[in-house]
Amino acid sequence: MGPARGLIGSDRTYEIKSEADRVLIYITLYITDCLKRLLKCANKSKGLEELYSLAISKFDIPGEAGFPLNSVYAKPSNPAEADLMRQYLSQIRQATGARLCDKVYATEDGRPSKWWLCFARKKFMDKSLSGPGY
Repeated sequence: MGPARGLIGSDRTYEIKSEADRVLIYITLYITDCLKRLLKCANKSKGLEELYSLAISKFDIPGEAGFPLNSVYAKPSNPAEADLMRQYLSQIRQATGARLCDKVYATEDGRPSKWWLCFARKKFMDKSLSGPGY
């Protein structure tokens, strides 16, 4: 994927030292999008539905115009690599959403934790995987 490059956030510089750093940045942005979706879900069942729908919906991958991290991800070199990247990110999205629901709805009354949902309003590096409106 090329040499490690830094990303500059609103007030911090993030040094990317490995591919794992790129994945962690993607997952962090995805969790933020998930939390925004969970704001409107009253219970875990609805939350799981919403996040599964988000995970399998069309999303941009590196090299596509809508992908917000093109500056730190290399574009897939061929269609097979692009398909593999999409599968990999889809699997990450599905696993992250399911695990996040387990944490957000681990309350005594089964309602979403306000402590988790407060992070839906935070921005990470002033970027988002989803478009405006979420």
